Amino acid sequence: MCLPNLVSAASAASATTGSGAPYAFGGSAPADTSSIFTPANTNLALGTAGGAFSLIGAISKANNTVTADNAQANQLQTNAVNAEQAAASAVTSGIGTAANTETKGAQTVASQRAAMAANGIDVNASGTAQNVQKSTQYITDQNVDTITANAARTAMGYTQQSQSDSANAAAYRAAAASVSPTMAGATSLLTSATGVASNWYRNQRAGVS
Repeated sequence: MCLPNLVSAASAASATTGSGAPYAFGGSAPADTSSIFTPANTNLALGTAGGAFSLIGAISKANNTVTADNAQANQLQTNAVNAEQAAASAVTSGIGTAANTETKGAQTVASQRAAMAANGIDVNASGTAQNVQKSTQYITDQNVDTITANAARTAMGYTQQSQSDSANAAAYRAAAASVSPTMAGATSLLTSATGVASNWYRNQRAGVS
């Protein structure tokens, strides 16, 4: 009686891999994945990855823009408040300086009258005595007017600066509000998707698989 050739039977009952190793009985050969990494698929994957990076970049850029605009608006609003306070301070300082000038002028007139009276001069009589007093009062009034006008101009300058800063702050806030990170991301995603689809369609027409 002849024994069956077990080696031949095993070889016939099983397949071998490309390396010569047998597959398990009843098993099937692994799927061929070499067809996945085609030029077309590679381009598609790269385009998709690029779109993802563009999406992240667009959202990040929009967020940075909003943050920067709001920060600038806050700084300008702070400057506006400071300028308005400086305007009020200029007015207060001007009033105080003018009052001190008036007081010194009155003291000067009083000293003049006392000196003239000590020398037997009628301080109320017309002539030199009155002229001296009127001259002193005139100079005092001129100084007060100059101080008041300078304070008013300074305050006006600060007020105008405050108004300008407030307007610019509002403009920056409006600019920040007009930027939508979500919209920026959606636009980037749509642009990337359009590009990827266009490349895929072009490859299909060119026969690139």
